[in-house]
Amino acid sequence: MPLSLDQRSLQAPWRIVDELIEQPSWGGRYIIDLKGLGSSEQWSGKKVGQSYELSRKAKLFNPADDSKVTLADLIASDPAAVLGAPVLTKFGADISLLIKLTQAKGNSFQVHLPEGKTLGHWEPKPEAWFYLAPGLFTFGIKLDKSFTDFSNALHKIDDCMRRLSDEVKGGQLSLDEAKQKTQELIASVDPYQYVNVVVAEADQIIDLTAGGIHHSWEEDNERFPDGNLVYEVQVDVPDERCSMRGFDKGKFLPDGSLRPTHVADYLATIEQDAEHNELSRHISKPQLLSEQNGAKVESLFRTPYFNLDRISIEAGAEYRDDASGGFHHLFIHAGNAQLGDTKLAQGQSYLIPAATGIYNIAATEKAAIFKTYLPV
Repeated sequence: MPLSLDQRSLQAPWRIVDELIEQPSWGGRYIIDLKGLGSSEQWSGKKVGQSYELSRKAKLFNPADDSKVTLADLIASDPAAVLGAPVLTKFGADISLLIKLTQAKGNSFQVHLPEGKTLGHWEPKPEAWFYLAPGLFTFGIKLDKSFTDFSNALHKIDDCMRRLSDEVKGGQLSLDEAKQKTQELIASVDPYQYVNVVVAEADQIIDLTAGGIHHSWEEDNERFPDGNLVYEVQVDVPDERCSMRGFDKGKFLPDGSLRPTHVADYLATIEQDAEHNELSRHISKPQLLSEQNGAKVESLFRTPYFNLDRISIEAGAEYRDDASGGFHHLFIHAGNAQLGDTKLAQGQSYLIPAATGIYNIAATEKAAIFKTYLPV
């Protein structure tokens, strides 16, 4: 039966149900603490790597009665009122938007397919990052290095790991011995010599929406003990259809098996020209849009797929906006605020339906808010 909602519910913020992803190996406590869950028994002694602040499968609290409603059912109840007529016309009712808060300490060398190109089952996944604190990542390839040598190094590591994995599973080699042999090989071929290793600054923007650009998060526990703290916005595509791993950094699963790698496809997808691998083309800082009456608005992402602004509001000040052209997603990164009768709490996400139209946010304390919306 279709969900039936009165107009008042479609003119109020819908808080998105927390969806935290536990990651014992590379997560941390940042997300737990930001959301005020540090004393929760559920998260005692645990590490979280990501929280999904919006996804196709998201659930939301109905502002009328606090019942939980799926995003799909909410949209189906009145697509134009929820999403906005311009969004429906340009993007349709299936909003493939994924917004994540991430704490990560290293992942594989990856690449995503560029728009307009085809390769097997792979699909593009435009995404962009906003660094909340300093971190470490790799991005793009070095053009003064031999791509053939890079290719040979990755194939050599991958072939060796597959062989060692078979030996561990067959009982000929211990897992520790396989790890040691792998690390010795990685040190000897040094795949990092072929890619740009970048120290991220707080408030740095990384735009990966073009696709075809090598990237990875890195780990340096001495300089960056919290890893990479990143706010991500991306098109919602499952990893198995978009993330090509070229190098998984010598990681074995506990039984000696490996995560899937796709070295040939990864190498075939990387853009090798100077323009695509020019860091200044993809890395930037916030741009001021407006500042008045205690409220500052900065542009973070401007892409064909999604936009992201940061709104900073001084304590006691108000910020005015208009969602009538398309829904807004608000994530409260710092502080607390009030929107009508709804308290906007730090660490929480809210969907502002298009039917809300003009709305005012009053900061009860100094607040920082990320606003994601679609370019219409």
